Amino acid sequence: MSDDRTTPFGVPSGWRAAFGVVAAVLLVVGVGLLLARAAGFSEVRDAIARADSSWFAVCLAAQVVALSGYAEVFRGGFAWSGGPDPGLRLSAHVMLASIGATRVFAAGGVGAIAVTYWCFRRARFAADEALVRVLGFNTLFYVAFGIGAWAAALLTATGIWGSESAALTLPWLIVMPLCFAAAIYVTQPTRVDRLTRDDGWFGRRALAYAIAGTAWVRMVLPDPGGRRMVLATILYWVGNVACLWASLRSVGETLPLPELVLAFALGQAAMILPLPLGGVGGVDAAMTYALTAVGVPLALALVAVGVYRLFAFWVPTIPALAALLLVPRAGTRLARLEPVSS
Repeated sequence: MSDDRTTPFGVPSGWRAAFGVVAAVLLVVGVGLLLARAAGFSEVRDAIARADSSWFAVCLAAQVVALSGYAEVFRGGFAWSGGPDPGLRLSAHVMLASIGATRVFAAGGVGAIAVTYWCFRRARFAADEALVRVLGFNTLFYVAFGIGAWAAALLTATGIWGSESAALTLPWLIVMPLCFAAAIYVTQPTRVDRLTRDDGWFGRRALAYAIAGTAWVRMVLPDPGGRRMVLATILYWVGNVACLWASLRSVGETLPLPELVLAFALGQAAMILPLPLGGVGGVDAAMTYALTAVGVPLALALVAVGVYRLFAFWVPTIPALAALLLVPRAGTRLARLEPVSS
């Protein structure tokens, strides 16, 4: 993707964005009706009627906190190691545009990466450096996510705080350490140069970029700018968990913190899968059944997840789609920033 392009590949028209939103609405309504049928329509109706809307303000505030942290990570990705500082406002535009891409494109994660990569290129990053940084700070989010999920699983598995079955906790307790061990192994300085060498084969090249992005995370962690990005990723996840907590409180339910984090992680894991339209429908179902797995009745879990997704998914959608449609303007502003220092 060259620097002289004024529009990132695949930015949709207004009609295409509207079609994506309509498709997402129809999908989530269909999934919701299936779950409501399983829970019992009368139970779901009663749960909606009894919901305390005063908690919705907490949900909204929690999402503002989460998105602020998200934007700060984007800003850190640009500014680290002498890069241009786009400021929080422009970083928020790029962040929202990436979210908008997940709402429109069938492969939402790939669309978000493509839009963010284009923005880095407009800020005069070399092609390889732009892709490594984009993959790197996306990896950083899941480092914090994995540590939080592992800690929650450990606390509940040992009964220190909450109590859950081995079926829910063992996958986190086993898989996450293996993932971190593999990441540490492939990013050792003695190996990373060899493993990130591009030999032309597509699969090998994709693996090389994935390892390079992981190595970038390892490289930024000791740096003050890297530590700020880590704190911002934690803020993002704390905001989202707080939003789910307030959603549960709105239907009169509460959980010990580790069980809440574990249920959130189980539902959030569905977003890692290549689901269309930002995982809408699939994430709703996964998070609903994750809450039932930690003891929340299905009708209450369904309503709570509906509230959570209203604020975590639907409320940011309109500004995110607007940011995506206006991303060429962000590109122009990025191109005017000071060049990356050598």
